[in-house]
Amino acid sequence: MGLRTLIYLALALVIVWGFRTIYRDWRKKFADDDKKAEAKRKAQLEHNRREAKKPGVVELKRGDDGVYRPGDEE
Repeated sequence: MGLRTLIYLALALVIVWGFRTIYRDWRKKFADDDKKAEAKRKAQLEHNRREAKKPGVVELKRGDDGVYRPGDEE
């Protein structure tokens, strides 16, 4: 093998290693972003559940005509 071939192989390895590093960093960042979004979604759902239990919240029921109206007070 000539010197030129060795140089090309070394450059190719450096480039592949760089792409691999970038891919791993991005994958880690996206996983962190997904975890944060999931935690935010769960917090919002819990907030909505607490709000629905408060007095004065009217629950709407869909009528036969497709219009939402307050449900029966029980």
